[in-house]
Amino acid sequence: MEISKTKIILASIIAVVIILLFSAMYIVDEKEQAVVFQFGDPVATSIAPGLYLKMPFIQNVMKFEKRILEWDGDPTVIPMAGDMFIAVDTFARWVITDPEKFYKSVMNISGAQSRLDDIINGVVKDKVPLSTLEEIVSYTGMSEGGGRLAVVQTILDEVQKTLK
Repeated sequence: MEISKTKIILASIIAVVIILLFSAMYIVDEKEQAVVFQFGDPVATSIAPGLYLKMPFIQNVMKFEKRILEWDGDPTVIPMAGDMFIAVDTFARWVITDPEKFYKSVMNISGAQSRLDDIINGVVKDKVPLSTLEEIVSYTGMSEGGGRLAVVQTILDEVQKTLK
């Protein structure tokens, strides 16, 4: 049984079409978001889940988490007034709201973790020594104007101002 040249050509064309079709599509899961790059420059952002099209071999896709991410700093001993020291263990929860801006500023999750290390640890080391030990240890409500919640809010405000 001999296979004709037309069948081989037809099978080759179908294979090429299937390869082009699959390389022209990408799927965004409900827990991720994507940025489409063309020659290294971002050209489109896909935030909603679904099936999307791109130009095969010219555009590539980078996906980022949409879920809440966590940052856990190293425990640090910070000097207080007098001869006192306090051990502080910091953590943060964060989310990528603009994947294109995220890529342009830190490129990936490890770059973001490193930047958060620098920013949060710096702010904590600056703000904690300005508070008294009583303010840090007591859990006084914000309505009373002091306590650990006020110190934490001051740190959060400073970190958010730095990140914008």
